[in-house]
Amino acid sequence: MSVPNHAGRRFFLRGLFAAALGAATLLSSLGLRAADDVLARVRDVYATLQTYGDSGTVVVDYGTGSRDRYTFATAIARAPRGFYFDFRKDNGDRYVIWGDPDAYHTWWKTTGVQEDYPNPNNVGAFGTAGAQTAGAAMKIPTLWYAKANLQGPFTNLADVALEGEEQIGDRNCYRLKGKTADAYGATGRRVNARTVTVWVDTESLLIRRIVEVPDNVLPGHVDRTTTTFEPTANGALDAGQFRFKPPEP
Repeated sequence: MSVPNHAGRRFFLRGLFAAALGAATLLSSLGLRAADDVLARVRDVYATLQTYGDSGTVVVDYGTGSRDRYTFATAIARAPRGFYFDFRKDNGDRYVIWGDPDAYHTWWKTTGVQEDYPNPNNVGAFGTAGAQTAGAAMKIPTLWYAKANLQGPFTNLADVALEGEEQIGDRNCYRLKGKTADAYGATGRRVNARTVTVWVDTESLLIRRIVEVPDNVLPGHVDRTTTTFEPTANGALDAGQFRFKPPEP
């Protein structure tokens, strides 16, 4: 067998490089299409659910070693419309959003103030919910109320790739990673750009975990929000689960 000369070897190596690059590009393209398919199926599932419930935690790691932990619970029904989101901090503070066919309401334990948002201008109930709930209130509701254009990680999610599959507890999940940012409705200006990793149950297509990391983390610091869900789909919910009476001051 003859040995290729230097020119032949260079041509051969360029061919191998081109083939490898083409294969990587194809795999990347397939990964992007697979991620888009999973995400589309997730959106379809939440759009067609009749009821949804969950319990969950939010862990916020920040600075050089600080950590805050919160818990929450959600109940949503399509018809008759009902909504309940209860967010609790370890220090005893609490923030509640609840809704019925006529209006949405919020209550914050720190102030003791109840705000009411009658139809049709009811999206104001979510206007400051992201800040008050470490972003937890702007996760599932943005999928459930997809036409309301609420600002959350799924509203402007782009460049999503399917990284593989991974276990969350005893559930097998797709792991998706993409980029997102919040946008001002009036100007379209984008803020809070961040990388989002989402774990989606491969069987139910319900979301099990979301990790968000801002783009502008300071060197030597950590800034990470991990939201974990224990969801149930189309379970039995009664009207009492959507009622809330704020405690007396």
